[in-house]
Amino acid sequence: MGTKATTTWLYIAAAMALLAYLVDPAATYGWLLSSTPPHKPVTVYANGKSTNGIAVALPPALVPSGVALAAYLSTLVEVEGLANYATPVVADRVYTGNGHLVNSYDDIAAGDRLYLVAPGLLFVWPFVRPGHRVLIESTQSPTKTPLILESWTESPRVFHVHHFFSEADADVLIQQVLAKDDADDVAEHEKLRPSTVGSSAEGVRRSPRRTSENAFDSTSPAAIAFRKRSFDLLRAGSYDPEMCDGVQILRYGPKQAYVPHTDYFSKAPTDAWNPDPHTGGTNRFATIFLYLSNVTRGGQTVFPEAEMPEGFAHPPAETQGIAALASSFFDAGSWEHDMTLKCHSQLASYPRKAHAILFYSQKPNGELDPASFHGGCPVLDGTKWGANLWVWNKKRHVASRPRISVRFENPTDVPVDLYWRSKLMKTLGPRQHHVYNTHATHAWTVKDSVTGAVLLETVIDAAAGRDQIVAV
Repeated sequence: MGTKATTTWLYIAAAMALLAYLVDPAATYGWLLSSTPPHKPVTVYANGKSTNGIAVALPPALVPSGVALAAYLSTLVEVEGLANYATPVVADRVYTGNGHLVNSYDDIAAGDRLYLVAPGLLFVWPFVRPGHRVLIESTQSPTKTPLILESWTESPRVFHVHHFFSEADADVLIQQVLAKDDADDVAEHEKLRPSTVGSSAEGVRRSPRRTSENAFDSTSPAAIAFRKRSFDLLRAGSYDPEMCDGVQILRYGPKQAYVPHTDYFSKAPTDAWNPDPHTGGTNRFATIFLYLSNVTRGGQTVFPEAEMPEGFAHPPAETQGIAALASSFFDAGSWEHDMTLKCHSQLASYPRKAHAILFYSQKPNGELDPASFHGGCPVLDGTKWGANLWVWNKKRHVASRPRISVRFENPTDVPVDLYWRSKLMKTLGPRQHHVYNTHATHAWTVKDSVTGAVLLETVIDAAAGRDQIVAV
């Protein structure tokens, strides 16, 4: 049949189809659906990306499983993987724009955005545009309340998180830590104490540039619920307590702050730890920061090297007169003074009780992201309560630091005060004793309760054994 004849028949077929549709539209439409293989139009992206997507019409035959779909789509979109993987990288998972892991064709809806994740990496929420919101189903959280993730900035990759917790949840965390602060049978790391910097492997230490107080909670039902909720939010798979730190509760009083820093560990203090996730190591993957209280003024979370996104601005009531206020609180040129100004000019999230933000310490390919550089702004009026949830890309590195049980004895007839570093831990009455679990290199001081005179100073030495006695 010639080209002219073929064209003629196509016109005739089209005319007949149009006539049939005009006579019985419903029947014609049903016939077309039954005789046309189903296809779902989707747009495919690399993990965490929102640009350079590839439009694809997916038939069921291409989705016998999520792994098979990932392999096929990897031929269309360049996939970034770990440094030691051969190229081109073949993804092993596909996620929808709502964070659902694709296992079958039924998991995909027409119009979905699909994201390819390489082996050894975690799904990273894509930044779409400022204000874009995604509804996330909550499966592991005891509340089962859906979460809402709102895009804020792409670099640093920061999101606002709505409905992650309630004001009542915030109150529980605060009340628990305050109750533990006065208890004798609670581990010291669960009580409020001056914040430190560093890792357990290299040794934690006080810093004049981190002036808050903090405590850790890994075991209470409230803390476990928060940690499970973080896995729901990040789509990090089944809850694994070895992939997250304990909930760190923070209290900032007036003028207290934390100088800008990254939450990931940039150097390995021991050869046993590879802190580079891009080469298969382990490090902090993402931070969920919880605002447990309102703050009258100050106390923002600032990303000092980034600008506020278009359409977002600092509240005029916060920025008005801030230069004079900063100078009244801090010496000109001090880090607190400079930070206060940046907190009111650069990218900053303001504290609001029961609100949370999410930001990533790693890029979608596992590289550590220096754009996550952030700090806790000086509190200018009021008290700020907050909490950190840190999730790692795989089981976190934990240094082996054996605890040492020390029995502190007061054989005298007068009361004495027992200090760990600068924090008063307990007053021992005449001929009383108390046992604390501590670590090597920890410094303890005993003072006269009345005069404040130093009676004893000691640094715990591991060579003295796992059970020790310190007497005044």
